[in-house]
Amino acid sequence: MGTMISKWRPSWWSDEVHGSAWERVREAMRRDWMQTKHDLHMGGHEMNQSVLDTVQQAAGEQHLPNINHPNPPKVIGEWSEAEIPYQYGYAARRQFGAEHPAWSPELEAKLRNEWLEARDQESRDWEAARRFVRRGYELQGDAPPARGQGAGSPDEHVSTR
Repeated sequence: MGTMISKWRPSWWSDEVHGSAWERVREAMRRDWMQTKHDLHMGGHEMNQSVLDTVQQAAGEQHLPNINHPNPPKVIGEWSEAEIPYQYGYAARRQFGAEHPAWSPELEAKLRNEWLEARDQESRDWEAARRFVRRGYELQGDAPPARGQGAGSPDEHVSTR
């Protein structure tokens, strides 16, 4: 990419209009850049920075820690915050386990879309729910599908005794 000119601004730039907003966004994006470099093992350092952190910091909705200090760790919340995602993952395994015996990008996309479309949820934040949904899905292991689900109903089973 070469050396960038750090003070260049387009002719329409005004510090009063663009400057202060850019300062906030710049720091959020710099933190995201450092986290990405760390994640790719290309330098940088752990900032405990997710995409959601970057967006919220850029919008001024989340505190920006001092330069080069990581975001505070995410503390596991209350059971009430985890129960619904666990339940969703557990039930999804019973519903889709035959088609998706293991967690996959295709399954995650399907569950994510359904989660985000839910109308009666207080929080539809998939990034916060994802790990609980996956844990609920993987909890059952090889549990059989629910009655009436999967290949044939219980009445169609023929005993080999």
